[in-house]
Amino acid sequence: MKKILITGGNGLVGTYLKKILNGKDYSVFAFGKEDLNIIDIEKSYKIFKDLSPDIVIHLAAITDVDYCEKNPDITFLINSKGTENISKLSIDFNCFLIYLSTDFIFDGMKNSPYTEKDKPNPINIYGKSKLIGEEYIIKNCEKYLIIRTSRIFGNGGKNFSSRLREILKEKKEILLTIDLINSPTYALSLTQTILRLIEKGFYGIINVCNKGWCSFYEFGVKMKEIMKINTEIKGISFSEFLKIYQQAAPRPKFSPLSIELLNSLSIKIDSWEFALEKFLKEE
Repeated sequence: MKKILITGGNGLVGTYLKKILNGKDYSVFAFGKEDLNIIDIEKSYKIFKDLSPDIVIHLAAITDVDYCEKNPDITFLINSKGTENISKLSIDFNCFLIYLSTDFIFDGMKNSPYTEKDKPNPINIYGKSKLIGEEYIIKNCEKYLIIRTSRIFGNGGKNFSSRLREILKEKKEILLTIDLINSPTYALSLTQTILRLIEKGFYGIINVCNKGWCSFYEFGVKMKEIMKINTEIKGISFSEFLKIYQQAAPRPKFSPLSIELLNSLSIKIDSWEFALEKFLKEE
């Protein structure tokens, strides 16, 4: 039975991943930051030595984009140096390393979905820190899978897309941006696909997100429609949104991810609309 070590195991994706892997032919060891500090390479080395994992799924990261922009030192320490540490340990122990990356490695200036071959050009600290992690893995690891994903939502998530359901229930009116476009990704769809990719033995870089793309405004309107509630949703530009909420980080305007490569592997994934309805009705 193969052993899987998960960093960031108590986060949104880690929680779904543990459920997906439960009952499958793997021994799963999921660690939160309290138990596996990716900055402390000596203690991390001991965990790797004790477990000798076959597969490492590296999810641990700071993902709050505005926090990252205001706190670059800790962001690069965790997201870049921490990933370097996990990569080194994966090399030392001959592990297959799976790294969760982001559409925010792109600048959003393209007019069509980004493929795995497009050149990254991040415009914020979060994107830069994740790209450094990618670059280290590509340069130094032989057995790796970099999964680029975007706008993850799911039950228990602390990010805006996950909390929007509760916000819509609580507020009579909300403002959502009309000009930040990317591909929503249901955490269940993402983790099911990660398992499929492991089973297929796919290595390299691949985009994983639900099919299609939308603005946050369109996402909110669809959620409201499924929930059958009366909250008023007003669409505003990101520049207006910045003035009101004083967010720190620039965002790519258009960063949907192409899933043509994923489809070529005979891995099908739901549209974001279908995935959103499944999330709202079943969780």
